[in-house]
Amino acid sequence: MTPISQMTHKEEERILHILFFVFGFGIMAWVPRFPEVKANLGLSNGAFGTLLTTGSIGAFLGLLTVGHIVHKVGVFKVSIAGTLLLYGTFVAVVHVKSPLYFALCNIVIAFAITAQHIAFNTQAFEVQERAGGHIITSSAGYWSSGALVTAGISGFMVGNIGLALHIDLISIISAAVTIYLLLKLKPILLKANNHPETDYKVKDIFTSFYIDWPASLGIAAVLSMEFAVGDWATIFTKERLGIDSGLSAAPYIFFTFFIIVGRLKFSKLLGKYQIEHLSRISVISSGAIFIVFISIATHLPESAKWASFVLFVLAFSVAGLGTSFVAPNFSKAAVRRSPNPSSVVVGQFGVMNNLLGTAFKWVIAGVIALTGSVALAFMIPAVLMVISSYFTYVMDETKPSQTK
Repeated sequence: MTPISQMTHKEEERILHILFFVFGFGIMAWVPRFPEVKANLGLSNGAFGTLLTTGSIGAFLGLLTVGHIVHKVGVFKVSIAGTLLLYGTFVAVVHVKSPLYFALCNIVIAFAITAQHIAFNTQAFEVQERAGGHIITSSAGYWSSGALVTAGISGFMVGNIGLALHIDLISIISAAVTIYLLLKLKPILLKANNHPETDYKVKDIFTSFYIDWPASLGIAAVLSMEFAVGDWATIFTKERLGIDSGLSAAPYIFFTFFIIVGRLKFSKLLGKYQIEHLSRISVISSGAIFIVFISIATHLPESAKWASFVLFVLAFSVAGLGTSFVAPNFSKAAVRRSPNPSSVVVGQFGVMNNLLGTAFKWVIAGVIALTGSVALAFMIPAVLMVISSYFTYVMDETKPSQTK
């Protein structure tokens, strides 16, 4: 194990990147196998979908409290506890047959995921402040890489390896690797803050809640495309063009792939542009291109369905690249502008993202229910991407914070 005195910033960043990759890999493994989870419970699509929403309870509780806990006890203790709770519950959830037990497991999983998210991002912000660079953006790219890799593996596992064996193995491996990486990083992980003047109590969960509206609205507008793609991209392609199930996932895959590319290669563009200018150009141009490509694709005749399919894939690729690095930089701006510690800001910022994201999902579902057009509904996140350009001014680090 490399002693702290000998650990370079590059080694520290590399280990943290692997930690984010394993995080994405571990928690997304069961998503492609939801049909089997649903069958275990004997539920309809509607009932299973409703049951999944119980996770928002755990996420909300975690976002409100875990930031304060990290501030009080440090990143290491929260990360270890979150790891054991998360993967222990994953092992259990694929064995339960009762909807009630599943709901309880789902709440715990969402809480533990939130705990890991806050702890890991708190450490990433600390490293970025100490050593510079853009580790928040690149770490988000590694998380997306882990999620994409595990989605591919899980797709292959369906029909070849049982659900319980698959998730049990992934959970055990992910937990073991995560704990190993945390032990390796332990000497440099953010310690508990024991200063009386910065001590947080239970009442501070509510009294210290701070809303940075420009940053919150900006990131919600950018992430709206990610929410829409995750929920509707595959259905959009399959129902609009009649593409088979394998190819219908192409827009989602390309969208995720270009998010990863953008986040990992982002730093190379900063030599030519300031972050706020680059973000503004990116969301305006990618949003406009998406609108044009989708509009053309949906108006081509049925005989040109493959041309439409190519335009769909290109549109989602451009959207993924255009939004890739913008959301993490809104998060960075929120931490810089807030009077609270980074661990608390990550949680509070997440509360606003969840609330605004849920409202957005309701709007999209409502538009689709009223019009029957997924293409029309996709215009909403595209327009929101363009609107988010107004809020990129919060990323300008040369100006003093307006919130402090």
